[in-house]
Amino acid sequence: MSQYTMSDTYRSILESIGEGIIFADQDDRLTYINQMAATIRGIKAENFIGRSILAVHSPKSSERIKQLLLELRAGTITQSRRVIEVRGKYFENTYYPVRRQDGSYRGTLLVSRDVTEKTQLLAENQSLKQSTGSRCCGLEGFVSISPAMLPVFQLVGAASPIDSTVLITGESGTGKELVASAIHRNSKRCSRQMVAVNCAALPDNLVESELFGYARGAFTGAVSSHRGKFEQADGSTIFLDEVADLPLPAQAKLLRVLQDKAVVRLGSEKQIKVDVRIIAATNRDLTAMVAAGSFREDLFYRLNVISVRIPPLRERREDILPLAEYFVGWFTQHMEKSIQGLCEGTRSLLLAHDYPGNVRELENAMEHAVALCQGNCIAPQDLPDAFIAARSDGLHQDFPHPLAEGGTTSLFRTREQYERQVILEALERTGGRKAEAAKLLNISRKTLWEKLKQLQ
Repeated sequence: MSQYTMSDTYRSILESIGEGIIFADQDDRLTYINQMAATIRGIKAENFIGRSILAVHSPKSSERIKQLLLELRAGTITQSRRVIEVRGKYFENTYYPVRRQDGSYRGTLLVSRDVTEKTQLLAENQSLKQSTGSRCCGLEGFVSISPAMLPVFQLVGAASPIDSTVLITGESGTGKELVASAIHRNSKRCSRQMVAVNCAALPDNLVESELFGYARGAFTGAVSSHRGKFEQADGSTIFLDEVADLPLPAQAKLLRVLQDKAVVRLGSEKQIKVDVRIIAATNRDLTAMVAAGSFREDLFYRLNVISVRIPPLRERREDILPLAEYFVGWFTQHMEKSIQGLCEGTRSLLLAHDYPGNVRELENAMEHAVALCQGNCIAPQDLPDAFIAARSDGLHQDFPHPLAEGGTTSLFRTREQYERQVILEALERTGGRKAEAAKLLNISRKTLWEKLKQLQ
């Protein structure tokens, strides 16, 4: 088969699949855009071939895409996924580095998949569960449609029935305690309550006595013996959150508990046998801490029997809207409000945020929004200022920040300015058609006319 025929065959295959395919070469120049990708973006492929890949992205995302391309080229990441909203539909954009046989960088492959139906189905599922009064969705409290969470769910299922030690890693706010609770609730120890310990909250001089207990007279004020957390967890599970914060003496004692299945109270020499399963968690790099000498290598290997990494929210962005809808339903019920969900402008705003605080940040934002909301859906101005400020910077680069260079402003003025920007964006997206813009903003045409009059 000739090279031309081969090329033509491959092109036919790429044109026939139901996903958007874009390829940019090693200089980030577009060399291929299939018909589905052109349809998704509302462009003509021939007008973009030869231009920078940034041309098919919005200006507000250019810096993020530039950084992403650098990381793909350098090999610091193997892929990146992000969910975007385009004309009322949701697409999962996945970026892959393409390399030659010698490992050199050849270019970037961008695949766009329509996840609108999946997102809507999960949102409907959350609404159904909320209407029955159940807070627990997904697997043991998790709300997720992201493939990035599948390994977590699989490990939870595999680790729950056995007694092996589990080490959970992930950034703050990703839900490490939820994973620990899920493992315990599905274990043979579930009849007894799991004992949770925040190691970072324990003062250094109290760590050993709190974990392992103390004997009468062990120190001034010890008028009676005290059972530590390990004794309290006998027959159950102990969850050691932020285990990296344990001081070295306590690490040595913890290693002894793991080896001997026994604790020795402070001020005593008697061993007390305990039947405890250990689940530990940390948001720090234990491997680096071992290399630096601040965490015991032998303890690390004892804890790291089954390792579960929870991806940050920025790696499972398709979960943002389902999670937000879930939290809105939860807080709406408990605050006894009648909020139906998220306005369209709010959805775009949530998808644009980077979530350094992960799921916990999103939950707090939804609680804040529900508390402030005066309408029947969460509007952009109901969100915390951090969401509004980030979006304002991205929408109009020439729009000055109200507090820049020593300026002053009021919260009312800031929200008014942002509301103006959201309305202008809706009008731009609908070609100036006010009826469609009002529908996009989830407000009546009369309300839109009034706001346009107020904002001139």
